[in-house]
Amino acid sequence: MPTVICGPGQDACLEVVTSLSTGYRNSLTMVKKGCSYGTGSGEMISEGNSLPPDYTMVRQCQENLCNRQIENHDSVPNLSPAPDPPELSGIECWACVSTTAEGCELHKAHKIKCHVGQSVCYQGQGFLAIDNFNNSVYVRTCHEPTCTFTGAATHWSDNYLKGTCCKGNLCNSISNVPQIVYSHAPALLALPLLLTIPLLLGV
Repeated sequence: MPTVICGPGQDACLEVVTSLSTGYRNSLTMVKKGCSYGTGSGEMISEGNSLPPDYTMVRQCQENLCNRQIENHDSVPNLSPAPDPPELSGIECWACVSTTAEGCELHKAHKIKCHVGQSVCYQGQGFLAIDNFNNSVYVRTCHEPTCTFTGAATHWSDNYLKGTCCKGNLCNSISNVPQIVYSHAPALLALPLLLTIPLLLGV
């Protein structure tokens, strides 16, 4: 991992991890390390019983190269614990999480049996953000009937989701990829349109 020399006023090292999970063994994690204008040291953890589950930790320290506690996925708590004893609601949903719409299409998702209390299916999208870097996320999973979304937000990070819930087995199956509708041009326009293609490609 590269190292940097901190600028004037940057008196701390920073590491931030934020993770979003389906709650069923699928998660997406972002990590940022660097310099900070922070004034303190220690940890700040923002997590809760949100659905889909998410987690954020922000850590500042004030020694050279001290921001090395977050090195791998073991630094993130298990956001997908199964009930003990396992109890199911009787509903099945599609589950996936990805940074692209295509990565969360049904051929890349898998069927899951929802835990007790989660009797509807969810499908949505949003973003994970750390400082000035953000990434789109697409999620399918089980959800509670209230279909309420809460996310972790700190001074450095923000997780945001929007989406819909539906009732019925595997109902969260709508494609996330926009469908392109081609219209048929009149025959007289076909030749001029074809002639402009080489001109555009040659620029």
